[in-house]
Amino acid sequence: MKKLMMALAVPALLIGCSKDSKPKKPGSDGIAGLFWTQETNLITIKSTDDQPLAGAQILIGDALNAPFEGNFLTANESGQVEIPAAWTTPLTITVQAPGYVRSTYMGQEPGALTIKLRQQPTKTQYEVRGGTQGLPIQDKDGLVDFGLVMPAFSKLDLMAFDINNVISPQFDRITAMGQDIDVPANISLPRQSEKYSLFTITLDKPTYRIYYGQTGVNRVFAARGRFPFKSTVDALRNGAEFYELINDFKINGGAVRDIEVKSAQTKLDMPTREINFTDSKGLVAPQFRADEMFLAVGIAKQSGYMIPTDVKKTTQGQKLTLNTMPDSEQMILGVLKKTADMKSGGDRMSATLLPFASGVAPKMLPLIPDPTLASDGEVLMPKFNTVDGVNPIATYSILSKVEEVMQGTAKVKVLHPQWEVYSQNWLERMKLPQWPEDTAIPGKKRWEVNFVGSQTASQVPVGPAMIEAATHVTHSSISF
Repeated sequence: MKKLMMALAVPALLIGCSKDSKPKKPGSDGIAGLFWTQETNLITIKSTDDQPLAGAQILIGDALNAPFEGNFLTANESGQVEIPAAWTTPLTITVQAPGYVRSTYMGQEPGALTIKLRQQPTKTQYEVRGGTQGLPIQDKDGLVDFGLVMPAFSKLDLMAFDINNVISPQFDRITAMGQDIDVPANISLPRQSEKYSLFTITLDKPTYRIYYGQTGVNRVFAARGRFPFKSTVDALRNGAEFYELINDFKINGGAVRDIEVKSAQTKLDMPTREINFTDSKGLVAPQFRADEMFLAVGIAKQSGYMIPTDVKKTTQGQKLTLNTMPDSEQMILGVLKKTADMKSGGDRMSATLLPFASGVAPKMLPLIPDPTLASDGEVLMPKFNTVDGVNPIATYSILSKVEEVMQGTAKVKVLHPQWEVYSQNWLERMKLPQWPEDTAIPGKKRWEVNFVGSQTASQVPVGPAMIEAATHVTHSSISF
């Protein structure tokens, strides 16, 4: 029965959700927005809500006074510094401000620019909780109806996939047939009864809860779904993994809301019948290895944000149909993973996000080994070959601290980004600049590596343009 409740979270497994402080259009902020300007010979440092970051520090080059004297600058009250005359060739730029993620952009041409830094999450966790309304519950109809609540996601989320943002690491405990059952916290399961053999089983967990690492306005999506009760229970009792039953789970619609998170706990009841997924389109699954699995997700894009409309697990080369949302920009998200990683929780993945034209056959970048660390701190990147039609445009790397935070009454491990690096093309090795008077980040850390490709662009300026042009990404990481 515990596996049954884990299965309720299946649709969320297919998408990654990272949380921004405010629901702006993707590409305007997120994982460190970089915006080029042509105004003056100034470097301007701002927050993602356009507030100047006075006192922000800028390092031009790889170390203090290298390659020229006076390359370590401090922003004035307007968050600005003048570009040094000695900066005449492409160099690495690193920017830091207290409370924000340190960001490095490699190979930057000299010139006026504005860099927007995203705020670091805090160890304080802000809870949003409530119920899901309008589920078509009918007792003993053979179907379990559920609501699944998560942050809406953006194209940037493909670069920072974190399963904890879509399948809660927290659980709420309910009792059925005298057994304790743990249900993921972001599932809402209003009271309903179903027959199984000679028994009537009542499921009742009406309240979901999700968490944010900082205050601000966030966009929330509640999915309306259902699955057949008896066949799912039988399969799980016979040893099936929940992802193997994914085609029995249906997402029929949902709703979105914006909420301002400003206190320890915020109440938000979510409707589930404002959006209906009534259109459909076909696609052809790609070829992949026998030890891998492919998931296809229908996507509806709304005001720059994306919500899932259908989910299918498929074999290679198979033709299948996904539900889509009428009168929306429709896209197809393909996710390739090692089957063993699905069981172990490994984060290796390859993803593609393309316009959903009927009959589309997505190509996938290969899954890659984890990076390695040299004794001098250099990150040695995995090597791999691209596929026809996908151009290498960027390497995006994130150094995060693994921290324990309190969510409710339990401790949960989360990734808190400390340093992120953008570079053109796919790097074979990378070393962080030597930040003046820096000290080592204590505790357990993780290096995440994302190789970004595009079917529509061959060279893109460093910054959000890389994300807007991206159609493919392959991801791996190393913890140390």
